[in-house]
Amino acid sequence: MNRNRLIAGLAVLAVLIILVIVGLGFRLARLKNPPQASKRALVSELTYCNSNDNRPCIVSFSLDADNTMLVNILTPDSPYPDFYLKISNAYEEHKYECQPVEGFPTNVYCTGMEMYPGTVLHFVIISSDAERVLAEGSFAIIGLLLATPGVEVTETALATEVSGTAGPTEFPTPILLGSPTPTRPSYPNPSYP
Repeated sequence: MNRNRLIAGLAVLAVLIILVIVGLGFRLARLKNPPQASKRALVSELTYCNSNDNRPCIVSFSLDADNTMLVNILTPDSPYPDFYLKISNAYEEHKYECQPVEGFPTNVYCTGMEMYPGTVLHFVIISSDAERVLAEGSFAIIGLLLATPGVEVTETALATEVSGTAGPTEFPTPILLGSPTPTRPSYPNPSYP
């Protein structure tokens, strides 16, 4: 019986020694290669522009005459990398090419497929060179400026009018659709006899 206890004690001791050796091996491996923090850069929150002046932010959405959506984005004052915009919903994702507005380096407009107001969409700004996410956010398009057909003004026409070589400018006569009728004020309520 002593012999069986001795064998059982040696087996337990052998298992403990093996566990200590394995544990020390893992510990030494961690000391040689410590775990590194995620190398993902800080991603800004993308929202509508507001009084907080957080940038980048979305100023507006509009449609041109060809139903191409234009997204106007305001970027930080510091040099901001070239980027493109991805807009996605539950079913699809679209890429929008972006370029700065000439003469206004912090204003960028992106063009792409028409998206519709009201649905929550996911917006991601991605740097063109490093494919790194710069900003992202989810919100609905709350307003969409539509292109209106009208008279196209050309630079030549403006130059002619300014130079004074053309005759007097004619303005269309306003058409009065009806005359206003006097009404009683609704507040405060008038007293009745």
